[in-house]
Amino acid sequence: MKTIFLFLLIFSNAIFAEHHEEEPGIIPDALVTEVPTPYWEFVNIIGLLTTEEIINILGEPAKKIDIKMKSSREVIASTWYYHNLNTDESGNYFPTTELDIIDGFVEEVVFMNGVDEAAVIEGKKYEVKKPDTLF
Repeated sequence: MKTIFLFLLIFSNAIFAEHHEEEPGIIPDALVTEVPTPYWEFVNIIGLLTTEEIINILGEPAKKIDIKMKSSREVIASTWYYHNLNTDESGNYFPTTELDIIDGFVEEVVFMNGVDEAAVIEGKKYEVKKPDTLF
C-alpha cells in the first residue's frame, strides 16, 4: 500500500508540474506615456519616472553631465538638459529645462530662460514629488 501511495504521489506531482508551466513574464504597459508641457504639471509627473522612462518619452537629453566619485568613478548624480520642453503661464517656452537626477529619479527641475547651460543663471527651481514604494 505504501508503494502504491508513493507511486501516486510522485506521478501526480509530475503531471501537475507539466500542466502548470510558467509563462514568460509579461511587461506591463507604462502608466505614463507622455509628460505635460506646462511647467506646473510637469513637476508633478517627472519625479515619478525613472531615467529609462524619461528617455523613452522625451528622448536623449540635448546635454548630459555625469557627476562621478573620484575614488570609484561611479556616477552618483546627473544633470540633463532639454530645450523648449516646458511652457510658462502665458504659453511661452522656457529655452532650457534642467533635470537633476540622483539614484535614477529626478530630484529637482530648473526652468531657465537662457539657453547656455554653462552660464550661472537663476531660473525657476522646483523640487519634485518622489514615488512612494511600489509594494
